[in-house]
Amino acid sequence: MYKVAMYNTIKTLLSHGKSIREIASELGMCRKTVSRIQKALERGLEEPLPQVRPKLLDDYLDDIQVYKEMGLSAILIHQRLHEQHGLDISYPSVARSIERLKKQEVFVPLHSDPGEEAQVDFGYMGTFRRNGRPVKVWVFSMVLSHSRYSFYKLVTSQRVDEFLDCHIKAFEYFGGVPRTVKLDNLKSGVTIPDLYEPELQRRYSEFLSYYSCAGIACRPRRPQDKGKVESSIKYVKNNFLKGFDGNGYEDLLCGLKVWNEETCNKRVHGTTRRIPLAVFEQYEKHALLALPPVRYEILEVGSRKVTRLAHVSYRHNYYSVPAAYAGRTVRLESNGTCLKIFDGSTRIALHQVSGQMGMYVSLEEHRPDYKKNISREEYKRLMGSIGPSALLFFEHLLAEVPTHWSPMTRGILKLKKRFTDVQIDLSCKRALHYRAFSYQQVKRICENELYKQNYEEMSPMVYSSEYEHELGLYDRLTN
Repeated sequence: MYKVAMYNTIKTLLSHGKSIREIASELGMCRKTVSRIQKALERGLEEPLPQVRPKLLDDYLDDIQVYKEMGLSAILIHQRLHEQHGLDISYPSVARSIERLKKQEVFVPLHSDPGEEAQVDFGYMGTFRRNGRPVKVWVFSMVLSHSRYSFYKLVTSQRVDEFLDCHIKAFEYFGGVPRTVKLDNLKSGVTIPDLYEPELQRRYSEFLSYYSCAGIACRPRRPQDKGKVESSIKYVKNNFLKGFDGNGYEDLLCGLKVWNEETCNKRVHGTTRRIPLAVFEQYEKHALLALPPVRYEILEVGSRKVTRLAHVSYRHNYYSVPAAYAGRTVRLESNGTCLKIFDGSTRIALHQVSGQMGMYVSLEEHRPDYKKNISREEYKRLMGSIGPSALLFFEHLLAEVPTHWSPMTRGILKLKKRFTDVQIDLSCKRALHYRAFSYQQVKRICENELYKQNYEEMSPMVYSSEYEHELGLYDRLTN
């Protein structure tokens, strides 16, 4: 395409009375090209119009933008265009179109009032030796958006409890709480990244509510939404980490604290051109929400499957839940002293955490009804409800068979399914007469209706336990 200089040359030659043929011959051009430029000059064009060649993907830019917002990579977008629209186009062409869309986006500066917003994020610092062992280290950063006053804390994991502890330490460092906290789509804070309706972790949401604060999750792949904390992470890496000359994690921990106080918050900020500490003290400190009187209690939370024994494992011990929950998955919450077990939002068990190992911590009320332990007093009450002879028989069982009175008593009570209280009480009376302190003997008397026979004038026979096997005695009892 000819440029402005050629337009000016042809314009000059035309003004000198040269014909199109002469100009074409002199410049070595096609007469049609000279004629086209002449017409353009007559229309007042002093330079050629930029020629924009239509691109194959121009009609699909809206679809590409939708795919980007869905979080698809350039490779997946290329596959979608081929599968859903039948486009036979190379991957580099798709990648260039995606870059053009990025360049078209214009960002608006985000300003926050004092105390309105804080931004949080993690940044990877590297591997350092801690107690002789290498550990991966991240730095947590919380930045107040108005003053750029910052708090940093080193962590070795990004678990939810660590994430919450970082927030608590940051709020206490600031001496107050911002009204909103803007965070990236971290697993510890956001469970489902979504452009418009992100779902915050339940524990994180409860934590922010406790501090009268609201959480705002940034849009996926939109680092500019939290550009202030992104810059703070870059700053701590480029300024503190590159100048760190310590030997391990402990040195890194102490060095970061000093750098945070003496360098980070006292330097002239590169964007605002103001000192963060001065702006914080003058404008933002008093605009923060007050801290609650009691620090938020961080709980250890997890899920467990209930065993067939209706227990869940926690810290090398086993804790009971109601028997109906065997085989189901429940949620555990503990502060190290107290263990709460939930089914959904309903608490189903509460235990004191045992300091031992391998113990079964069981509550009687969690057993099924047919396996619950019955106290001696309850057995006595139940036998007394049958009749006076049954109660007396129970007292003799306690004295005569102290190691087996409980199963024998349960057996006698189960006889109520087949016999009346009167029949059982009379059977106990006959068994007392013959000193036959055995469930089997009471059962045999009931089944054979021996309680109807007159035995008052007969001499009692001595029989102390069902574990004696004198077969002749059984014959005498039935006569």
